Amino acid sequence: MDERIQQKSLAEHIVDDLEQKIVSGVHKPGQRIVEEALCSTYGVSRSPVREALRLLENQGFVVREPRRGISVARITPREAENIYRIRACLEGLAMSLAVQHQTPELLKTLNDLHQQMIRAAKKKTRGPYHKLNQKFHELIINACDNPRLIQLIRNFDRQTVRYRLAVTQTPRWMDTSTEIHAELVAAFEAGDADAAEQIRRQAVLRQIEQFPEIFTHEEQP
Repeated sequence: MDERIQQKSLAEHIVDDLEQKIVSGVHKPGQRIVEEALCSTYGVSRSPVREALRLLENQGFVVREPRRGISVARITPREAENIYRIRACLEGLAMSLAVQHQTPELLKTLNDLHQQMIRAAKKKTRGPYHKLNQKFHELIINACDNPRLIQLIRNFDRQTVRYRLAVTQTPRWMDTSTEIHAELVAAFEAGDADAAEQIRRQAVLRQIEQFPEIFTHEEQP
């Protein structure tokens, strides 16, 4: 195997593992990341570790500071709000485009997923509901037929997943989410791209209201 390809593969493996540990809270905001320790953990040289950290820095998961080295990125409430406002616009646009490009197959699948989500919400099964919710939105985003927009949304998803997961732990999240999905399905059935865009945009923006509690528990040292 070409050495550059092998190094890239090792770096990507390290990126995936560290990203998961950051998202799940194994590595906390502000926690230092030590190159030597990573080399030992993964049994690799410094080269793939440094490449992995460079990629994670570009994605906003870690930061490099003078005299302190690399640490897990902290996101202030203000920064998170800015990110969410951008995300609201991007996902709203994806909804609008998906309505314009929808097919009967897409509408049927969305309806089927929504019915499954209603049943999961009634049973209070948060895990299955969360997976169905992800599938519902991934389906719509992929249906927007705009590769650059899809990539931008995925980048923002990776950066905000810690906070999105925290939002899903609020008591009425499933009930509220089910109501919003019913509105989205109705907008798709009516072919109303503007309504779908506004529904999704406002749903994302309302999550900002949860930030004071989320950051009290997640981001304060």
